[in-house]
Order: sequence, then C-alpha cells, then structure tokens
Amino acid sequence: MITMIKSIALVVAASIRVSPRQSLVCLLETLGNFVGMLQPLFIAWLVTGAIQHDGSLVIRALICFVVSLTVVSVLMIIGNNARISQYERVGFWFDTEISRLTSSISTLDHLQSAEYQDKAQTLRDHQGLLGFAFNMVLNALRMAVQGGGTLALALTADPRMLLVVIAGVPAVITARWTSRWQTQTDDASAQPSRQVKHLLDLAVRPGPGAEVRVFGLQSWLRDATAAATRRWLDLRVALARRQAIVQTSTSVFFFAVAGIVLAWILRDTIAGAVPVAAFVLAASLVTRLQMTSDVLQWSMRVLIRVGNDGGRFLWLRDYAAEQQAQHTGTATPPRRLRAGISTIGLGYNYPGAEKPTLSDVNLDLLAGAVVAVVGENGAGKSTLIGLLTGMLTPTEGRVLVDGVDLNDLDHQQWRARMSGAFQDYARLELLAQESIGVGDLDTLDSETAVHAALDRASATDVLTALPTGLQTQLGTTWPGGVELSGGQWQRLAIARGMMRESPLLLVLDEPTAALDAGTEHALFERYADAARRAGGRGGVTLLVTHRFSTVASADLVVVLREGRVAEVGTHAELYAAGSHYAELYDLQARGYR
Repeated sequence: MITMIKSIALVVAASIRVSPRQSLVCLLETLGNFVGMLQPLFIAWLVTGAIQHDGSLVIRALICFVVSLTVVSVLMIIGNNARISQYERVGFWFDTEISRLTSSISTLDHLQSAEYQDKAQTLRDHQGLLGFAFNMVLNALRMAVQGGGTLALALTADPRMLLVVIAGVPAVITARWTSRWQTQTDDASAQPSRQVKHLLDLAVRPGPGAEVRVFGLQSWLRDATAAATRRWLDLRVALARRQAIVQTSTSVFFFAVAGIVLAWILRDTIAGAVPVAAFVLAASLVTRLQMTSDVLQWSMRVLIRVGNDGGRFLWLRDYAAEQQAQHTGTATPPRRLRAGISTIGLGYNYPGAEKPTLSDVNLDLLAGAVVAVVGENGAGKSTLIGLLTGMLTPTEGRVLVDGVDLNDLDHQQWRARMSGAFQDYARLELLAQESIGVGDLDTLDSETAVHAALDRASATDVLTALPTGLQTQLGTTWPGGVELSGGQWQRLAIARGMMRESPLLLVLDEPTAALDAGTEHALFERYADAARRAGGRGGVTLLVTHRFSTVASADLVVVLREGRVAEVGTHAELYAAGSHYAELYDLQARGYR
C-alpha cells in the first residue's frame, strides 16, 4: 500500500513537473464524467413528466439532458486531448529519468548481477507503462467519481439497491488477487523475456552470423527461441485464464443478485408501492452499477499496477542513490603521480559467485613504470583492471593513488585522467575521425590529434583501408560505410585509447588479442618506449595479456594465479627463478617455434 501511494504521488508529481497547466486541463474529463452521471436522473424526470403529463418537467428534463450531453462532449474532448498529450510528455520524462539514473551509476558492479539484470529487464518491459501510469491515475479518478455518483443515485432510487452494490464488492476484492498474480507473473517472466531477447539478437545480429551458419544453428536457435517464448507465453496464458475465471464468477454473482432485486422492486412498482420513475432509475442504473463494479475492480488493479511499475522506478532511483552514496569522493587526482598506485589486501567477489575472483592483492605500481599483468584465463586480470580504474568496487581492501584511497577521489575526474584500450572494445560505427576522436572529447574534431593518436597506436596503416580517410563512414550497415577486419577495429580502439596524451593510468587490456604474437610484441615494445619517454608525468602504463612473450620489456611483471598474486618482479628475475612464470613462458615459446 505504501509503495502504491508513493508511486501515485511520483506519477502525479512528474506530471505537474512536466506541465502544471496541462495537468489541470486533464481533470476536465473527470468533470465531464461527473456531469454525465446525472443523465439517468434526467431520464427518470422525463419518464415521470410523461406519465404525469407535466410538460414543464419534460422540457426541463430534455434541456438538462441535451445540455449535459453537450457539456460532457466538450469537456471529454478537451480533457482527452490533454490527457493524451500529457501521457506522451510524462512518458518521455520517465524515459529520460531512467536513462539518467542508469548512466549515473559510476561503476559496473550492477551489470555483473543477475538479480539486477532481471529487475532491469522487468522495468524495461514495463517502461512504456510508466508514462501511461498518469493516464491510469486519471482514469481511476474519473471512474471513482463516476462510480461514487452512480452509487448515490442508486440508493436514492430505492434502498434495496444497496444489495446490488454489495453484490459488486467481490469483484473489487478479487482485484487484489489478480493484481498479485500479475506481479508474480511479471517477475517470473523477466528471465524468459531476457532469454528471448538474447536468442533473437544471436539470430539477427551480424556478429554471430558466421557461427550460426557454420554450425547449422538456425533450427536450434529457432527451437530455443520458440521454447523460451512458450515459457513466457505459458505464464501469461495461465494468468489470463485465472483472471477470466474470477471475472466470470463475480459477474454471474452480480447479475443474479441484481435480477432478484429488480424483480422485487418491479413487484412493488406494479402494486403501486414504488413510483415508476424510481423503478426506471433503478433499472437504468443496474448496468451502470455493474460497470462501476468492473471499473472499481479495474481501478484497483490499475492503481496496484501503477504501484508496481512506479515501485520498479523507485527501486532504480534508490539503487542509483545507494551506489552514488558509496562513491562520494570529491578529492582531485594529482596532476602527476609521485609515489604511484598501490593496492592493499584488494579483493573482489562477483555477485552470486561462491568464491572471490581476486583475494589479498598487494601491489606497488611505481610512478612512471610500465607494468605487465599476466596469467592464465580466469586468473583475475580483467577484474584487477576494473578495480584499478574504479569500474568495480572492492569487496575487500583498497586502491591507493599517491596514498589517497581511490574511493575518496572524484570518480569522474579520476577517469578523465585515465585512458585505455580494452579487450571488449566498442565498434563505434561513426566517421573514422569520430570513432577515434571520442577518446578525448576536447580534441574530437582535431585531425592533427587523431593522426597523432594513430601514430602512437602504430595504426596509421589502417587509413589505407579508408577510401576518404578520417571522413570515412565505418560499418557497412550505413550508406557508403566500410567494414574493417577484427584487427583493424581493435587498432582503432587502441588509437582511441591513445588520444589522451598524458594519462595518470594507461590501461591496455588484451589490446592486441586480434593480432599475431609478433605484431603484438613489436607494438608493446613501442608502447613501453613511449611510456618511458613520457615518464616525467609519473603515469603508470598497465598491459594485461595472456601472452607471456610480449612482456620482456616491462619494468615490472605481475603474475596472477587463481585470483592471487603468485609472483612479482622483472622478466629476467622471474625467468631466472624458474617458477610458474618461467614454466608458462617456455610453454608458450615452444608453441610459437
């Protein structure tokens, strides 16, 4: 109940914030309904006037009826148009707020959580209903006014109509049941909905297209999508069946009671104990009472639905606020590193994982150093990068930047002093100038800066594949667009990471995975030389790779094994020690002979 009240208040506040004047105009439709509910009374006057041969009463009834029709029509048209317009405005406001809230979460921890993904999917599935929620609230208000007026008229016609009113109560009570079933179905269908979307993406996106065809997955994908869709539909059909049974049962009960009451009143009307006008009014209101019962049931379900949809938005808002509260640092990063970056007892446990991916990581990455992080797949290399960049929040331990806790730094300012090329790089299908230049928005339009970044990334030869140079549209899904190889896309991503000339932390997370080992080795040596030449700024260059042969020129090699630091030292020191690093180095070296 509290969530429903908060959600209704949220929707109304959003509407008023968007347009106070339009919100008031929307109420004209409710006023029109209030006038319209008097029409059965005017009909009763008309019948009474006709029976009693009272011309003035007939004329008065006709005038009131015609005027009410006109007023209702005008108010309904104005109010309905305003309501539709406001619905679109409120919907846009909610869409904007959802985008703002999700983008305001400074870390990526939530994207690792299945629980978050399911809740976010449910919110996305019902996102369009948030704008419509204001429409629902207005409809509920309109129907409540109409229902209240109808109940009042029914009781003035004959007190026995109270029994008909009571007969409509079960329909209102069961609204809570059906709404609870609706919420349970929405939650249960979130995962099948996500799975359907994922499978459809596999079927239609160009990336997986080759594997789908080579492995003959078309039929399998079709069957898997159909199965996931059936799971989603089965939940919806079961809900609809239960709701239909309840609605049919309450309707049969209502009309059975209404028929008995009307027959009772009709008997007294024939006997002269009840005025004809009262019977006419009572009879004309039975259908309206049934509609009122349905409307109240619908309104209850609507308000509960608004509460659920609004509650999901409130959950996202609270979640974003909770995440922001964990990262309230305001300190400014240093202009240059003096000591470097350190970790103390650093660890991370992914949501839902049985054991931590990283544990008790203690490192000193000295200012100006070129550091290579190596290890087998799953050793925790990318997780360490996420913690050092502030993309993930440590579940234990700390990251220190010149002795200051990373969490005490302003995250936006810290990231503005970083740069990098990542294993999961983005294929930005923009003009080549933009695809590279976004690595430093301050110099986005500078061809000189982009050419310099391409040179630092040893990627100037990629321009030969671009018919109009930096003004070439990338991606064949766009008119005149050019497709690049995986290696070319990756080298543009590296160039994007080289746009910032003097970052405090330069991260190269498997930056050359799409390149051969020889090319990767040559490129890394060039990056290492460039980093040392720029060492006066005190920045740390961090290379993450699973290829041990590329790290010989690093100042420091960190070997991760099963989420812990196994060895730290120079290449020469670690190789001479003949331990795990030396074994893996020799094993890979033999593979390239």
